[in-house]
Amino acid sequence: RIGFRGATHCILTIRSGSFPFEPAVGYNARVEMLSSPLTADTQARRFVALVESPQGEVDITRADILISVGRGLGGPDNLPRVEALAGALGATISCSRPVADKKWLPKERQVGTSGKKVAPKVYIALGISGAFQHVAAMKASGTIIAVNKDARAPIFSVADYGIVGDMFDFIPVLMRLLKGDENGN
Repeated sequence: RIGFRGATHCILTIRSGSFPFEPAVGYNARVEMLSSPLTADTQARRFVALVESPQGEVDITRADILISVGRGLGGPDNLPRVEALAGALGATISCSRPVADKKWLPKERQVGTSGKKVAPKVYIALGISGAFQHVAAMKASGTIIAVNKDARAPIFSVADYGIVGDMFDFIPVLMRLLKGDENGN
């Protein structure tokens, strides 16, 4: 709930997807429309065009399960291991900015303030330290699972479940469990 009583000027910006939509029930907000005192002559800026970013083959903002990889991936040669896990979980793969910058994954897969904001039901962060730009764009996820070698990685501050360890030790264990092989065979 937001109130601006007595304020002479207010500017409010909200990034889309910042919070879940809930219809207002029982509220009677008064909205007063005011004409701008600025004229075309006094405006220093004008709207030219809206340019939509091109949609990639996958829209990570619509995924129920995201497996996001960071620098801990080590290189694009390790992607097939993550892709196998994603296939077993029915997940979509996303990434942190360093992975997109190195072109290991396309830019449209990047989660972060300079990428996309996501809120899947399950977010699995593999080898992501958790810089605030990344965390700001994924902290609204339902369940957050983080795997990182560094016990002090910031990603653990938002994780519901944290595993301190190597993501490449975690992936085969989870794959065996998904196949129903609890004995490690």
